[in-house]
Amino acid sequence: MYVDASSDRVIVIFPTIFKDVDDNIIGRVFMEEFKERRRQFQQAPRVIVSYRTPPEELKDMYEACIDDSISYLTFVPFPHHTKEVARDNTIKLIHTLRNYFHYHIKCCTICAYLHAHMRYKTNEFLKRLS
Repeated sequence: MYVDASSDRVIVIFPTIFKDVDDNIIGRVFMEEFKERRRQFQQAPRVIVSYRTPPEELKDMYEACIDDSISYLTFVPFPHHTKEVARDNTIKLIHTLRNYFHYHIKCCTICAYLHAHMRYKTNEFLKRLS
């Protein structure tokens, strides 16, 4: 996680590397969903998604890689998210986001596998009944 805090704004960037092709696809769908959902809630932080190339804030950093398996999820919280009243909750939510994100990607992958396996078993069972 990369955090850039300046006097007028805060930028939080999550680089995410997916080693599995299926995880990469599901991860991209989830990231696009973050972008779409943000439009429904005016109070939500700005969300920027970039694939393969790092955001401008990371261009000069040596850790920023360019690769097909890497994606960047960037949040730009509004000033009301960083005020003293909401700051602790904002930090907590940002810290748990990565685990939440990866957990749901793995759940989707496992569910897809289980559904495919159940369909296969059902087809085999139906063949034997015929």
